Amino acid sequence: MKTFELTVLPLLLFFAISSQAQTTKPSIGGIRIAWDNSTLRKVSAAGGGYARMIKLDDGSLICVYEAAGSTVCVKSTDDAGTWSQPTVIAPRTDGVSMAVPDILQLKDHSLLVGYNPRPRGNDTSKHFAIKTKKSYDGGQTWTDERTLYQADSKFENGCWEPSAIQLPNGDIELFFANENPYRQSNEQCISMVKSKDGGLTWSAAKTTSFRPHSRDGMPVPFLLQNGKEMVYSIEDNGFKNFKPTIIRSTLKDDWAKLVGAGDANRNFALADKVPDSLYLGAPYLRQLKTGETILSYQGTEDRINNMNHSEMKVVIGDSEARNFGHKTVPFDIAGDKSGLWNSLSVLDDNTIIALTSTSSFSDHHVAEVWMIKGHVIREPSVKTSHTNTKGKQN
Repeated sequence: MKTFELTVLPLLLFFAISSQAQTTKPSIGGIRIAWDNSTLRKVSAAGGGYARMIKLDDGSLICVYEAAGSTVCVKSTDDAGTWSQPTVIAPRTDGVSMAVPDILQLKDHSLLVGYNPRPRGNDTSKHFAIKTKKSYDGGQTWTDERTLYQADSKFENGCWEPSAIQLPNGDIELFFANENPYRQSNEQCISMVKSKDGGLTWSAAKTTSFRPHSRDGMPVPFLLQNGKEMVYSIEDNGFKNFKPTIIRSTLKDDWAKLVGAGDANRNFALADKVPDSLYLGAPYLRQLKTGETILSYQGTEDRINNMNHSEMKVVIGDSEARNFGHKTVPFDIAGDKSGLWNSLSVLDDNTIIALTSTSSFSDHHVAEVWMIKGHVIREPSVKTSHTNTKGKQN
């Protein structure tokens, strides 16, 4: 655990030095993530990308991703040590890729995968859309395909990146980025559709957030452990370049009001301001078992300021998905490469799995899905005290 040791030793040195200080010190608290390089694994074959992983009720892990234009899944029964051969969920059809999947296990133990048909070329009979399929046998077979939303056939009027949650009452809410309503501009909103029967039928789309003249994108919803509030992360370019932003609603209100540009329910995610010119896009939100929230994004800090050179960053927020900081970088991505379309999964013991799509580790210079495990490190509290010159505490 080389990375683990390098992360902890500076902390131990800091506390040793602090205990010898001659002046009163305030309480010190904090949390970090140490990434364990011994757990670095390739999850997909060459050409895989945009991976999302969850732990199932039976203890196995399932990961969905896109591969050669199809949406597929792989499983692990040894805590992500090894992975199965892929099972095709939604195969590519003539001229249409089945892209950017997301996965959710429902209360009845069935699996719901959302994905995004994306046509290529100029065939006006083929449309951008949001679809779902279900599995009732742990991901071995997939059925009950549904079309939740259909946008235009043109790329500039498409819909994108579905992601879903299930509420305590059993309702499923699926969010996606939507350009279709704004065919005369470059604007984009976040839309939501709802199912009350386990994903078999769906409501009409409703706009939940929109910043005029901007592009709310890539929503990732999460029901906070307080049981009262649901949030989703987005990339928001209302500043200048994309930045991670949190959109929120109470369960009681359930998106009754659209969250606009200056709304109190729209919050810049990071505790510290970053230059408007930097790119910090494609955020992904989860919550630790201990209550803290974690957020990943693909950022260009200390790199060439271009999305194609960005890498995965992970920050830690409070239990309300605010004030994200304590940034770490899970993967050692070469400066001329990128780590894109990242996600996070939190296991029962609070272990974090980070996923990225990168060619940085490939012998063939082709994007692949890679994962690494992280462990939460808590800084010990240093109580306020007076220390004499011999190092003995009074």
